[in-house]
Amino acid sequence: MSKKLARAVEAFARLITLPLKPARRTATIVTAAEMLCREVRVDTRHGALLFHTGTLRAFHFPWFFHRDEPETLAWIDDLADGAVLWDIGANVGQYCMYAALRPGVQVLAFEPSAASYAALMRNIEINRMVDRISAYCLAFSDRTALDTLNMADTGAGHSMHAFGATVNAYDEEIEVRFRQAAAGYSIDDFVRIFTPPLPTHIKLDVDSIEARIIAGAADLLAAGGPVRSVMVEVMGALETPRNAKIIAALEALGFEAVPKAVPEHRNMEFRRRKDVAMNTEVRDVDETPPDDL
Repeated sequence: MSKKLARAVEAFARLITLPLKPARRTATIVTAAEMLCREVRVDTRHGALLFHTGTLRAFHFPWFFHRDEPETLAWIDDLADGAVLWDIGANVGQYCMYAALRPGVQVLAFEPSAASYAALMRNIEINRMVDRISAYCLAFSDRTALDTLNMADTGAGHSMHAFGATVNAYDEEIEVRFRQAAAGYSIDDFVRIFTPPLPTHIKLDVDSIEARIIAGAADLLAAGGPVRSVMVEVMGALETPRNAKIIAALEALGFEAVPKAVPEHRNMEFRRRKDVAMNTEVRDVDETPPDDL
């Protein structure tokens, strides 16, 4: 029904602009389209968020905000003041913005898709979060290199892309419709080159190469490091080769999986094991990053 109405609106706009000269007609239709792309408000326990909905897929995030990933929202709710969150695969910013509603949480967001990154930056702008979120249009992997982001759909908000690979989170071949050139880093190289604020918590959701990204962050995630928890998208059965690889990699680095409260949840939390954590007796109650962050 909504598509039929949308087509009717489009047809009406083209009809009433027929008398105009070509350039004026195009400018009028484009202006109308921009005016129709309104901001959608979502009320949360920490305050309201605005979403710019330039595509139907981008509208998915405010519409399903409270239903898509309740486990991720709950994990963010538990972040204490002083936490530094890295949102890897931030898309249009639904979760990094939710975290940034907390004044005591610092956020770095990473999104390689050009259209989604543009939507992310627009959302940061309209929510006046430029001083709370630092967002970067780049990819992470297990090595630092120029490569391509293989995409089935280039529209803002779409997912199931893969940087330097062609298999998605379901171990299915991506029907690649566009190959976007992108710069990719291993996280350890990124840290050495740019010395960013180090994360105390990482959200990792790229729908494809999570295991490679973990491999490229071995130094950052090593025992005694600043990272206390990682929330990773683990789709489907835990025994699949992809999921087993993610779980084994994080366990080898000193993290333990927290069982999903609901099996259908997309994401799984991994917490630093107490027997390998640095200053556990302090870190369990104090989320303030070390002075060198």
